[in-house]
Formats: sequence, structure tokens, C-alpha cells
Amino acid sequence: AMKETNAIALSYGIDDRDRWSEKMSNLFHVAPRLYDCFQDPNESPPMAKTAPNGVGVGACADDTLCYEMPYESNRICLAASAATIDGRAYETLESHLEGRGLLSTYVKMDVEGSEWGVLGHLLSNQELQNKIRTLDMELHFGLRPGHSGGSGEEEVRRQVEIFEQLTRVFHLTGSTLEVAHEGWKGCEHSECLEPTVHTAGGFPLVQFAVSLM
Repeated sequence: AMKETNAIALSYGIDDRDRWSEKMSNLFHVAPRLYDCFQDPNESPPMAKTAPNGVGVGACADDTLCYEMPYESNRICLAASAATIDGRAYETLESHLEGRGLLSTYVKMDVEGSEWGVLGHLLSNQELQNKIRTLDMELHFGLRPGHSGGSGEEEVRRQVEIFEQLTRVFHLTGSTLEVAHEGWKGCEHSECLEPTVHTAGGFPLVQFAVSLM
């Protein structure tokens, strides 16, 4: 499946590097498209379009910032609806999947709370779901889009429901919860606030990464 020549990788939320898109390019030979409207291009070579681009299969040294496949980067953020807010452009996942074929697109999201509106729309549209081969995300329970503070209880319940529905539509193949739980010592020896979302034993589920397909 990774060898499909028409496949693309959509990466939403970019740091100084975006190792997910590098891996998609250099290990799986899928051309990535990067999206972020907050990251300063002066601190991110991929967003500045200065990272080595499309240099050819096998030409990137291990752990070097480099793209063997051609990549695109865009000063655009992801949202449930298209808009311009505070001078920043937001576009929809649906618009980026337009014209894409069945299971033709790999998607990564790390969009600081904006994922919930996007995922809610995705769950209502089976045609969009069918275009996605894998979905890698960092989830942020209780966080409002745009870093604007915590969400109310009703909104958090909606986020939990969205995640539960998502795991019924896609297959959950992995998460960072296992590693996080190994190092968790609980609150027995220190005072701590109740997490927004947690297990019956108190283990926080506020922020973690998941992989689905």
C-alpha cells in the first residue's frame, strides 16, 4: 500500500522539523504536503521551503533534515470550516481531499484542539473517511481551538464521544498511553488537580498521540 505512486501525506501542525513527513518521504516514498499558519518560517526550514527537497530516493543521510520526495509547505491551518482569523488562513480537510481516491491519503494532525471540529465533520462524511489510509494525531481533550483555554464539561463530553466514534470507524493501531502510563506515579505523594479526562484510577488522558487506519 505504501508503494502507491499517487498517494500523498498531509501533515497539519509543524515544528522546526516535521519528522512524520520526513518519514513518509524518506522511508515510504510518499510526497508530503505540510500545513501550519502559526509556526515561524525563520525557525522551521520546511515551512521556509529551505529544507533539501526532492533529492531522490536514498540521497538523505540518517536523521538529517532532508526530503527525498518533493514536499510542499503552506502557511495555512486546518479547521472545520474555511476562514481567515487574525490574518491567518484556515482551510478544511475536505478541500484538501478533493479529488483524492480510495485510501490514497495519509493524514497527521497536531493542531492544538482544532482537531475536534475537523474530526466531527469527518465522522459525518463516509466519502472522506474512505480516502484516508492512516490517521496519526495528537489529541487534546479540554483544549479549545487556537490555544484559547479550557473547554466546559459539555464540550469535553463531546470530544470523548467523537474519539469513541472514531475508534469504531477506524482501527486503533497504537498510542503513546502505554509509555506514559509506565512512568506515571499518581498523586499519592503530591497534590495535583483532577485531570479533565482520566481513567477510573486517575491516570490523565488529557493529551496523547494515537494512530488509526
